[in-house]
Amino acid sequence: MNRELHTDRLWLRAPRPGDEHAAFERWASSTEQLRWMGWAAHTTTEQTRQWLAWEQARWQKKSGFTWMLLSRHRADTGPVGLVQLLPQRLDGPAHHLRLGYVMAADWQRQGLMREALRAVLDHAFTQEPVWRVDALVDVDNAPSRALMESMGLACEGRLHRHLRRHEPGEPPRDVWVYARWREAPGDDAVR
Repeated sequence: MNRELHTDRLWLRAPRPGDEHAAFERWASSTEQLRWMGWAAHTTTEQTRQWLAWEQARWQKKSGFTWMLLSRHRADTGPVGLVQLLPQRLDGPAHHLRLGYVMAADWQRQGLMREALRAVLDHAFTQEPVWRVDALVDVDNAPSRALMESMGLACEGRLHRHLRRHEPGEPPRDVWVYARWREAPGDDAVR
């Protein structure tokens, strides 16, 4: 996987020291921003720094690929979101990747996440071992469902009680599975 990708409006790059400040302020400390994810909101910038150091190490081990999203026109603002691909197999080349993403509230509804996801998905399917990328979307997260459908990912069904949020006493949530895959051998099409 390439550590940097570019779109018309975004620069996607691996996490770097110093990213923790913007990440903490824009999404990592926000229960509202993380409400659809299985992440607990961070309470200190140090937690965010440690998490991003972990994400940097995952690049080295090829056990996860996280791109910070920066505006190409306002790069001095720091990261405004992230996209992540996690291999679903650690004992060899992964053919199946799990997609995750988050965007700072002030940067939503501009088509930036669609632009970032298109770049990441297109790049993922240039990697020879990759046959499938999927995403888990909380059943009540209508904006993410709409995003997945607009990106051409197929809804494969519902997983019951699959995603645990970090709210005391709340049972695990149901999620929809959205996927894109490479067609059968000999067919270069990607669905």
